Amino acid sequence: MRTKLTDAAIRSFAPREAPYPVGDSTCPGLCIRITPKGVKTFAFAYRNKTTRKVEWLTLGRYPDLSLTRAREQANDARKVVANGGSPQAAKVERLDAEKKTKTYAEVVALYHDAKLVLLRSGKKTLNTLNRIGRVYDWNDRPLSSITDDDAAEMLQDIADERGKKAAANQTRFILGAMFKWAKQPGRKFTAINPFADLPAPGGASVPRDRFLSTVEIKQVWRALEEPERFKVSRDAATALRLILVTAARPGMVAGMVGSELRDLSGPSEHGPHWSLPAERMKAGSPFITPLTGLALELLRPHLKSDADVRLFKLAGRQQLYEAAQRIVEGLGMQPWRPHDLRRSAATILDKSGYSLEQIGAILAHTRKGVTAVYARWDKFDLRREMATVIERSLRETLTETPQVAQLNRDLLAA
Repeated sequence: MRTKLTDAAIRSFAPREAPYPVGDSTCPGLCIRITPKGVKTFAFAYRNKTTRKVEWLTLGRYPDLSLTRAREQANDARKVVANGGSPQAAKVERLDAEKKTKTYAEVVALYHDAKLVLLRSGKKTLNTLNRIGRVYDWNDRPLSSITDDDAAEMLQDIADERGKKAAANQTRFILGAMFKWAKQPGRKFTAINPFADLPAPGGASVPRDRFLSTVEIKQVWRALEEPERFKVSRDAATALRLILVTAARPGMVAGMVGSELRDLSGPSEHGPHWSLPAERMKAGSPFITPLTGLALELLRPHLKSDADVRLFKLAGRQQLYEAAQRIVEGLGMQPWRPHDLRRSAATILDKSGYSLEQIGAILAHTRKGVTAVYARWDKFDLRREMATVIERSLRETLTETPQVAQLNRDLLAA
């Protein structure tokens, strides 16, 4: 079947039980193929002068490839055949040339659509990539033209001239990940990763090891029971305590909605739990966190009639950091951050004899070298057990009298 192809005609071609082609009467060899699922793809048919067989050259999918552009590519392929060449080889050369001329901004857009859109941190990462392209005039440069000297100069500017050493280290990690993706087979937008061998411009990162002692936990908990004294909202106070009780990340707690909370009342196979969808998890996989009695006591006053509404009126994690700062200043204690509450919960488990891999199961950590992949319910019983250990430790700490606390400290010092 041949007809003069137009956009209106192409849109009118309906799928059939079997794939079928429609030739273009105005461009010899060009046709559009329609699959049973309605996918429409331009192709060019030609006779191989060596084998004398008809071969097909796929040009691209409609409407991503326009009719005008498809005709141009078909005409180019016909000239290659007339000169004894191979349209397939010419296509590969053309695609390779196009890849080498992809600009930084174009690759950032492709990287976002292919990978970042699936990550919880994708928007923040995209903002960093866009800012680098704008500030350092990389947007219109071919990605393959960016060298390790360019990368080092940019990172040094962030670390030294702008005085943001931690930001420079993070930028190196983000850009390195994108270039690694861009140079993989099938893309080859660049032949090198200019960030691969660069040292951390801000110096080696020093991991935080701050956790709250039992005395500090009691101080902070009591302060959060009267948050108005420290100009902290009730929502922020509850969220901070939930981080300690559940060992969850601050951002996860801040964004909690009622629909994520399951089996809060009545008997069930798994008991009360918090079901986090993949898009809310750092690793991009759904996760189940058990909820203890102490967690439920904190949550119930904040439950809403609309299950899709956030439980806490918070402007993101930053409000939790500000609340923690007010508590620190009000109590005159050593500084701590919301994430340190999560580390404090892990420390309770460490002191109770659990291994790092076991503790990682409740922290939703994906550790390098660990081959086990945790499914949604995998090791849930272990998580429930550890959550109970955290609850018991906290209740003992919060109900301990000053005399008993001093006796315990004396025994430990003896």
